[in-house]
Amino acid sequence: MANRNSLWLGLSLFLVLVCLNWVGFIASDDVTYARGGAGWIEHFPFVGGHGTIRYPITIPIALSFLTFGENEFAMVLPSLIYMLICLAMIWHAVRNVAGTWSAACALALLITCPLLVIQSSIASIDIVEMAFLFASVLLFWVCLDKGPAPRILFASGAMAGLAFLARETAIFIVPFYGVLFLLGHRFSRRQYLWIVGGFLAVWGCEILYLWTMTGDPLYRINISLHHDSSIDRSVDLAGNAIVSPLIDPLLVLLFNQEFMALFFVAIPAAIWLCFGSGIDSRVRHFSRILALFGLCWFVCAAAAQKLLPLNPRYFMLTATVACTLTGIALAQFVRDKAGSRKWMAGMIALLLIGGNFTGIYVENKQNMFGVEQLVAVAASHPGEVITTDPMTRFRADILLQWAGAEKHVLSDPPWHVGLYFYNPAYADSANFKMDADTVALYQPQDNWTVLARYAPEPTYLAYFLEWTGLSKRLPEAVWYKLRYHHPEVMLYRIS
Repeated sequence: MANRNSLWLGLSLFLVLVCLNWVGFIASDDVTYARGGAGWIEHFPFVGGHGTIRYPITIPIALSFLTFGENEFAMVLPSLIYMLICLAMIWHAVRNVAGTWSAACALALLITCPLLVIQSSIASIDIVEMAFLFASVLLFWVCLDKGPAPRILFASGAMAGLAFLARETAIFIVPFYGVLFLLGHRFSRRQYLWIVGGFLAVWGCEILYLWTMTGDPLYRINISLHHDSSIDRSVDLAGNAIVSPLIDPLLVLLFNQEFMALFFVAIPAAIWLCFGSGIDSRVRHFSRILALFGLCWFVCAAAAQKLLPLNPRYFMLTATVACTLTGIALAQFVRDKAGSRKWMAGMIALLLIGGNFTGIYVENKQNMFGVEQLVAVAASHPGEVITTDPMTRFRADILLQWAGAEKHVLSDPPWHVGLYFYNPAYADSANFKMDADTVALYQPQDNWTVLARYAPEPTYLAYFLEWTGLSKRLPEAVWYKLRYHHPEVMLYRIS
């Protein structure tokens, strides 16, 4: 039990960080998963469509809704639990291979990684997929370390199969297993077929279910291949430095606040662990397996830019591997060495963790401020008709349903006497719910009465930059992101 103190402490601190930096509702894929969860409750047995058919997240959300009711917390809870399980698995594997101190260092970097903290407060399929893939690889490692056991290899394949049910990108694990299979690494190629068997057993269950329910055994695959085929996903770029598609994925790892300085340290640390002298052979082997896992995922995700947006969350698995290897490297670097090495490792750890806290702090956690404020306004004006722009109404739909206010919030142009909720984030520009010719219909008029103004509170960092005058020296775009996480919204009385 004493050896597990670092695990319980780490997971507790992680929960505190998630609660303090809660995002919750983002009016995106999370709504799809929530509707999928509701589908299992209302239409059991449920099939669903794109997104709602991702059963490893929608079924847990359904169970969470049945337990806690339909609300934001219940929607996010399964993803948070998946993340806690994944962190515990990684800690356990690292402790068994490299010792408690290595496990504690790896966990410290994982629980402060901005991407993991923020995504754990969202209903995230990335977390679900990653948890199952790590379970697959860590089970496979047991066989590499202790010898092949058919039931463990089968279970490893089954975990990969569950990841594939969560999202089709889990197929990116095939190059990882494929390389080791071709090399016949540690045991015969015939033993690797147990992994294939486990994968096919899980996928076969889904195929049989969908064949019975829809008549199409590849129903989910066909939906994924043909949904939104006309959308150019390359326009959805979330990298802070965009130069060329050939190097943009690497620049995301190096220059996005979701990772801070992690990869500047992780890349040399991983090379040292995998090929440096003085590393225990078992630790080196484990590090090479994890490094190959993370590298294969990165290459596949980077190569799929036309299918996937250049979004940091698609590199979550690589970042988790990087945190793990960096933690092991820091612990190995100071093992039985002089104090100078300990000082150096301590400074690197402080730099990484301090940078992580900065990354968490500057993340925009209020993207949906206007949408959530509309729901609060609707709840405070029961029965009174409120109009708003079509996109704000669309994004707020499920929250309004949960609040029982969906019937008196309309997206019609504000032509009639009543209340109008103005959200410039959506009302001032064309979007897929409102064309350019319609924008003018949703602009406030001079003779309307302003009843209330709502704006997110600036961060302490924004206050400090304004007080010191440093804000004037920052690029306007950077300052706007730091100071104004969401434009001010207003409630009008239409005259």
